[in-house]
Amino acid sequence: MERTTITLLGTTIDVLDVKGLGTKITQYIAAGVQTKIMYVNTDCMLIAKNDPGYQNVINNANLVYADGIGVVLGARLWGNTLPDRLTAADFMPELCRDFAKQGLRIYLLGAIEGVAEDAAKKLQKKIPNLLISGTHHGYFKQEQCADLIAEINATRPDIILVGFGAPQQEFWIHENSKNLDAKVVWGVGGLFDFLSGKTRRGPKLLLDNGFEWLCRLTTEPKRLWRRYLIGNTRFILYLLWNRFGGGRRNNHAG
Repeated sequence: MERTTITLLGTTIDVLDVKGLGTKITQYIAAGVQTKIMYVNTDCMLIAKNDPGYQNVINNANLVYADGIGVVLGARLWGNTLPDRLTAADFMPELCRDFAKQGLRIYLLGAIEGVAEDAAKKLQKKIPNLLISGTHHGYFKQEQCADLIAEINATRPDIILVGFGAPQQEFWIHENSKNLDAKVVWGVGGLFDFLSGKTRRGPKLLLDNGFEWLCRLTTEPKRLWRRYLIGNTRFILYLLWNRFGGGRRNNHAG
């Protein structure tokens, strides 16, 4: 299926807004093609820079959207345009309304025990006709994977949301999607923590103006200071070096 993309530091990213993302998902489902959806933020981009296998997995997904203002600004630095950051915690409830209208069944896989279930309950409270086929936490052993996949398939989901965090969820999707009967397999990171209310997001004014990273840093400083303070700085410096110092390589609009 035709895509409009850019390539930033060797990683392919779709040029999409929320409406476009929803339209693409509907088109893939109608075409009967299993769709692998992934996202990239600055942390993902840095991992991909040092892990060609991970970058290859992302580049072989059907849709890849920019989750984070850093990637949007990085694309602009290279003269490319991404409509905006797409954060699942913002748009997922609205997309779920569309999924409910289409009668699509959703399975939530990931987070610690009980969180996916709480997220499902919160979604169904907002969207009573939403069909959630099941939930399962993300802390299972490799030897349990085949049984879990059989359990998931038995619930007949159309869309599986996989919330393990990057890069684990992308590798898992890449390795296991062929055994899943779902039409869409989608890596969503920490989405269930937000939907369940386990993790607070911060004031809307800051979120809407690209400062979600600051909100998250203030709520989880010990866990996230390295990612946001060191990681974001490294990403910016790496972009600047490739743009002005190291030459414009491996980056083009596509």
